Amino acid sequence: MASDRQNPPSISHLAFRRQISAVRAACGKAARADPSGGRRVTGVPTATTLPRGTVSRIPSPDGEWTLIFECPNDCRERKLWIEKHASRTRKFVNEYERSLSIAWAPDSRLFFVNDASGSTETLCYLYDPATSKETNMAKVVLAGDPSAAQFLNAGHSYLEAKRWLNSRELLLTLKGHNDGTPSRGFNLKYRVSVSGRVQKASQLPD
Repeated sequence: MASDRQNPPSISHLAFRRQISAVRAACGKAARADPSGGRRVTGVPTATTLPRGTVSRIPSPDGEWTLIFECPNDCRERKLWIEKHASRTRKFVNEYERSLSIAWAPDSRLFFVNDASGSTETLCYLYDPATSKETNMAKVVLAGDPSAAQFLNAGHSYLEAKRWLNSRELLLTLKGHNDGTPSRGFNLKYRVSVSGRVQKASQLPD
């Protein structure tokens, strides 16, 4: 009988430890998903390179939106749409000539598109799925760093978002070279916030 009375505390203690572990795991998950923190978020969606088939679907992290890239007829047409999950309504985003890469922000409020529009340039845009607002990231970089004009206007200029640092900041690279003699290359990195703050992370020799 004495041993029977001792068993319940032991079981309760085990259950309590499991609850503590569950709470800690939940807190850790919430901290990683926190879009307001100024730190890099783990589990950030990676960029998807397109085309990769006739139809590609890229859902937002929260499941509210889906980007749909259509590339029929041997990719003679390349169109990007966005669909709202709840209503199944589609909105046209843009049409493309060549390849592109796309990644959602961790909080699903924005997504970027790197448009390799030609062999001599890549352009980067930011989109708000709710309003369809388009932001040309070249203009954002130029406003924050006027010296970037010489690189953005070079003969070969490739501005790309490499990844989301968190839901409010992106890591951008600006690479390329001019067409002069001798040809001079450049390789810059920028930390850019969605509010327009631009911080040059580095300027590396090419």
